[in-house]
Amino acid sequence: MIPRDYQRAAVDAARAKTAAHGNTLVALPVGAGKTAVAGFFIGEEAAAKPGSRFLVLQHTDELIEQNRATIGRVAGLPASVVKAERDDWSGQIVFGSVQTLARSARRARMGQVSHLVIDEAHRAAADSYQAIIADARAANPKLKLLGLSATPERGDGRSLRKTFSNIAYHLPISALIAQGILVPPRTFTIDVGVSDDLDQVGATAGDFDMDAAAKVLNRAVVNEAVVEHWHERAGDRRTIAFCATVAHAEAVAAAFRAAGITAETVTGEMPAKERAALLARFDRGEVQVITNCMVLTEGFDSQPVACIVVLRPMLHRGTFIQAIGRGLRKVDPERFPGVVKTDCVVLDFAGAAHRHGSIEHDGMLAEEEDAGPGQAPYKTCPDCEAEVPLGTIACPFCGHLWERKLREKRPLQCFGLTEIDLLDRSPFRWWDMHGDGHAMIASGFDAWAGVFFDGEHWHAVGKLRQGRLRHLGVGERAQVLAGADDFLRQAETGAAATKSRLWLNHPASPRQRELLVKAGDADPALDFGLSKYAANCRLNFLWHRPQILAAVFPGGLGRAA
Repeated sequence: MIPRDYQRAAVDAARAKTAAHGNTLVALPVGAGKTAVAGFFIGEEAAAKPGSRFLVLQHTDELIEQNRATIGRVAGLPASVVKAERDDWSGQIVFGSVQTLARSARRARMGQVSHLVIDEAHRAAADSYQAIIADARAANPKLKLLGLSATPERGDGRSLRKTFSNIAYHLPISALIAQGILVPPRTFTIDVGVSDDLDQVGATAGDFDMDAAAKVLNRAVVNEAVVEHWHERAGDRRTIAFCATVAHAEAVAAAFRAAGITAETVTGEMPAKERAALLARFDRGEVQVITNCMVLTEGFDSQPVACIVVLRPMLHRGTFIQAIGRGLRKVDPERFPGVVKTDCVVLDFAGAAHRHGSIEHDGMLAEEEDAGPGQAPYKTCPDCEAEVPLGTIACPFCGHLWERKLREKRPLQCFGLTEIDLLDRSPFRWWDMHGDGHAMIASGFDAWAGVFFDGEHWHAVGKLRQGRLRHLGVGERAQVLAGADDFLRQAETGAAATKSRLWLNHPASPRQRELLVKAGDADPALDFGLSKYAANCRLNFLWHRPQILAAVFPGGLGRAA
């Protein structure tokens, strides 16, 4: 597996900071691949220090299984699990449940671990985590601690500075949107006549007074207006609404149902099986709108979600970003055939975007000054003395705000201006079949991928050497390029990518030319120095042309023919 550029940078920074400080925090937004970063970190630390032993903490059983699958594959080390009735400490990587290890008796067999990795590290200030960290550090005073989180800020006012002294790496969510890894949001702030009343809602260190917010927002006339605005801007989109209280969430769902829209409410008290069944129906499109009271901000992802409705004030920027992040993942066309998602509509009825600056504002309206020659890429917070990346605007530990040094202003909601062309950053060479950029293929030793334009949308397809052709994505150009590039990165190694690029300097072999003729190629480029690499890409297309056309042009042949 080949890491993305920022994943490589995050791993290098994490290794350097844990070596220097014994601990560090990596802040990567939804969709950035935090688990893969953990896997690369663990694998490289194990290779550098034979005999290393790793404990990975997570707070749900679902995360244990997800992390074990990804981290185990990336790191390539034997793994085991400690949770509930399972008590297997034999792996070089042990995936542990926080709820289980919070009990001192379950930590008795932990022994000495060299590295402690905490997923969703914004939870690490809790007593349960602190007890585990204390015992691990008592057994090994040289313990290295790595935390990973999308939003290091805590909503309860408890600082993470007791656990982490620094942040090694931070990536704004706008960078992932620019790279096509996430879809862009389109934010609408809508006043339904309650903004003055919402301004009077009080706040504590933890959050706004949600009962007071519900008194303002949970009124029939307001709920009906919300549905009307949703109909106008997002009536065909699968939607999650974040409400102030459970009663408010139920009333909003009822307003949608009264308008003929399938809508249900998820609550924290809902039995696990009932909740799973409801979310499965939502995934299948049997329910169009789900309302909740901050139940779905973390650990929930449904790719078809293309609208987020904000119906509660949000004191903390991290909470706002978590909520919006539920709608930014791209859609796998094989899991959700016929669903095309190129952006996410955000309908903010509670002023959260005005308070925090919408996600579009994150890194888009202005850029921070880059570090000058010889300058370290970190700075120290004057309030809590945490070491954070130079571009940090607000300290995640204490909330200190740095005055921004603006270099360049850019139009709001225009991610295309900062689109990062993956053709330049990819470790693979993308061969342009027609010279117009509408059909491109890249190849490694164990897989190949292609991107094709159907006249309206871009499509990505890919195939492992021993697998079937997969339809990887539908959307904007940058989005499908990112999906195709990721497919190849997961299948290949850096050495394979480098070697395949060398084929650009070699002419097509006689055997390749023979196979091209047999495959029915009549491309005149065969007479003008076709490279070995281009011939390989062309063969992959010709051998799988019917499947590619069926995926990209289900209604008939198109430009790629």
